[in-house]
Amino acid sequence: MDNIFVYKNNTDGNVGMGKIPNYLYQYLDSIEKEYYIPDKTKTTYHTYYTNLVGNVKDNFDKIQYDIFWKNICYNIQNCILQNVFEMNEIYYSNPKPNFETSNLYGAAANLIPHRDCILYDFNGIRFYRVIIGITNNNNDTITEFINYNIQTKLNKGDYMIFDFDKTLHKVKKIGNTEVPRILLKLHFIVCENCKYNIDYVNFVAYFYKYYYYIARYTEQIGTDPNTFPGFFFGLLWEYPFYHSFKYIVFLLFISNIIILNRFYKIRLTNYTKLSIYSFLMLLYTYCNIVLFHYLQYLLYNRYSVKII
Repeated sequence: MDNIFVYKNNTDGNVGMGKIPNYLYQYLDSIEKEYYIPDKTKTTYHTYYTNLVGNVKDNFDKIQYDIFWKNICYNIQNCILQNVFEMNEIYYSNPKPNFETSNLYGAAANLIPHRDCILYDFNGIRFYRVIIGITNNNNDTITEFINYNIQTKLNKGDYMIFDFDKTLHKVKKIGNTEVPRILLKLHFIVCENCKYNIDYVNFVAYFYKYYYYIARYTEQIGTDPNTFPGFFFGLLWEYPFYHSFKYIVFLLFISNIIILNRFYKIRLTNYTKLSIYSFLMLLYTYCNIVLFHYLQYLLYNRYSVKII
């Protein structure tokens, strides 16, 4: 066995890059031939493992259950490694040129600087995401691990593994044409030098699974939105990734409290009423922002008239 990680850090997580074993390429070839994408103009498209059938599912299994992934536990005593298959997927990614200059909505969770998840720091637990390239010809879409100052382009058989909770990363596109990619996403929960039994590992895995169920549902609704709920969740995914977001929300919240106190005579000692009303005012403001984006979409995309 070999050490799969090339960078290790308690704060930024462990990161590895390389190529899967040659004998697994046949399964990638088969998935690439048989995987169906209904709309290739979309920015992203997800097919989750639990929805796969037939040869695609069988070939996916050959990859996700291969002995190669035991390298995650390289040279670690009493290491429990478990595949969290409920979170695994085939992922179609087609970032548009200069995507940073436009609203990304739900796709922001995949494209701008982010950590995939931030959950409670469970004792002895690490959670890893593995991304494997299925397609070739990717010359301009790059994944950058920001705090490590390294980057990689995924093509067929290339993989990267990183800490789901800790590793800050983003996608960059340096070309001016669309270069769609098909990727596999695998997830592994690891208990290193484990003082616990498998029940503890399964218990912790449930937190990640249910977080992901909620996240992927709202993210899908908010990616390439064309309805009011789509824009509602899409902007909710995008805005918090921007550094200034928390400061703007805080200032609006305090401003609402001042308005409620001065104009509506709600006492500052009435914390509960002030907090509830201020939150409702924030929600009202947000809904108006969502409505603006939705009406803009209707105006320029749905009801536009081509002049000849």
